Amino acid sequence: MRPALLAALALCFLVIAGCSAPGPTTGTVVIGVTSELRAGVELDRMRVVLRAGGELLREDVLPQKSGQLFFPREFFFSDLEDGTAVEISLEAFGPEDAERPLLARAASTRVIGGRTLLLHVRLERECVVAPGDPTCPAPQTCVAGGCSAADVDPRRLEPYSASWKTDAEPDLCKPSSGGEPVVVVGEGQADYFSLEDLDEVQVEAGPQGGYHVFIAIRLKNLRQSGSITVVSGLVPELGYAIEPLKVIFTLDQDEGGFCKLAGLRFRLDGERTIDELLGKVVDVEVTVTDTDGDTGTGRRKVTLSQTIL
Repeated sequence: MRPALLAALALCFLVIAGCSAPGPTTGTVVIGVTSELRAGVELDRMRVVLRAGGELLREDVLPQKSGQLFFPREFFFSDLEDGTAVEISLEAFGPEDAERPLLARAASTRVIGGRTLLLHVRLERECVVAPGDPTCPAPQTCVAGGCSAADVDPRRLEPYSASWKTDAEPDLCKPSSGGEPVVVVGEGQADYFSLEDLDEVQVEAGPQGGYHVFIAIRLKNLRQSGSITVVSGLVPELGYAIEPLKVIFTLDQDEGGFCKLAGLRFRLDGERTIDELLGKVVDVEVTVTDTDGDTGTGRRKVTLSQTIL
């Protein structure tokens, strides 16, 4: 073959090779966080710090009262260069201590180009630190009650799948085999007690003024943590719509596949005085919406007591 033809073929090969698609150079790591401690009961807020390549990406506090604190949840490190180090630092605070975290958890790994990996991080009861007790020295972190390396070899991580939340953390209040959401309205401050339509409920004076009744609910097929509960009421005789109550509390497990929530302090007076409301019938409606967007509604007609406790 003539030299000129060889040179032309070589040039053609170089052009084709240079124009071909490059191999994957970026990847993603998803941090999946679960917790043995319940949001709204044992946890009040969580501080989150995310870093990639040593640079701060996010620093935030997720409060329970605004619905931002729920589990399981995900934090994404998306489309980063192969080999980039990523790390997460979590500090979980209880409702009674405003300054000192109940537990701290850290984890880190590295990006593998062309792959999306899942790094599972769990907040465990064994890692709750009592006042005065020592914590794990950096770069270690608490895992299963002991101090372990925070860094995880990315080759040990499993591929990310959105189903990890269901597989890793079965929800007692929303099993995968469950049906449509069910909400049943009852009463009770410390526990759930059933009501029939037009049953009497006790009106109580609030510690900071105002008057209320305690509503409780039983429900199923809605998530245990992060669900938003809204209590509203209408007094048909007066055409009076009571100001709704909106809360985010973790549900307690109950019998028969149900979960429950008690102690919903539903204030009655506002535009109407309590004297106008005593003895009246109230149409109570409770709507629960979970973090998946599923909603259940329960209704009950109740009769307010003639007396105030």
